[in-house]
Amino acid sequence: MRKCLALIGLLLFPAVATAEVPGTKELTPQIGWQYGGTQEYVTYLGYPAGDFHSNANLNYGGTFSIFLKPVYAAEISYSYQSTDLIVRPNGQRDQKVGTLASQYIQLQGTRVIPVKPGKTDFLGFGGLGATVFSAQGYNSHWLFSVSGGIGVKVHMNERTSLRLQTRLLLPIQWASSGFYFGTGGSGVTVGGGSSIIQGDVSLGLTMKLGSQRQ
Repeated sequence: MRKCLALIGLLLFPAVATAEVPGTKELTPQIGWQYGGTQEYVTYLGYPAGDFHSNANLNYGGTFSIFLKPVYAAEISYSYQSTDLIVRPNGQRDQKVGTLASQYIQLQGTRVIPVKPGKTDFLGFGGLGATVFSAQGYNSHWLFSVSGGIGVKVHMNERTSLRLQTRLLLPIQWASSGFYFGTGGSGVTVGGGSSIIQGDVSLGLTMKLGSQRQ
């Protein structure tokens, strides 16, 4: 029994040794690659049924973190992407509809798992918030969204780290309406509530604003 407790203590020691002081704040500017984003439609102007698709493109934003406990942080993240919005009617050529702006605002909880004390941490996080889709000439749409992801933080020194992460992004549409659109004459209809799957991979530079690591 004592040997078992000693082993558990040794396994937990790295987490304690690399824990953050509660109240520590971090700011992480990020740049990445956002992909996915397809919404099927039943009717759109004179086109046959098909779908809208947002092309993969760069996104950028940032994350603000505050540690509530040594290995638990509350975070608010923001990301923005501008990309081509394509209509893909069945049996016809794809056509660009316009430029689509996507914004994600997420409040998330993050668990830090030290891998190499003082050098590398593994991150797991999940959250919820809002997503805004805007295209010139069409109404903007605010949607509830959820997110989840994993990442790794490599410490360069006591004040800065590199943060590499990947996220799954799920804007949710609760009722039957146009996902990207909704102007009076657009004629966009989709069947029932739905969600759209997007994702991103990003790299950021984390800068500590509060206390240094223990």
